[in-house]
Amino acid sequence: MRLVGITITCAVLAGAVWAQTMVEDADGDGVYSMEEMRAAYPDVSDDVLVQIDVNEDGAIDEDELAAAIAVGVLES
Repeated sequence: MRLVGITITCAVLAGAVWAQTMVEDADGDGVYSMEEMRAAYPDVSDDVLVQIDVNEDGAIDEDELAAAIAVGVLES
């Protein structure tokens, strides 16, 4: 039973890591610029990217990215 728990945990963590690596933080500032998001999601409109930027700082942080993926706005 413990092995099942470990396997599930690894699968969840692997999914989270993969989702985070869909977008490359090219400048290493810890957030994703609109240009970095456009490179990863070329079919997503600027209006959608602005809506994902909940705190309106002009960048997408990991929480905003995770929320957009969780509700299906972006694919992981």
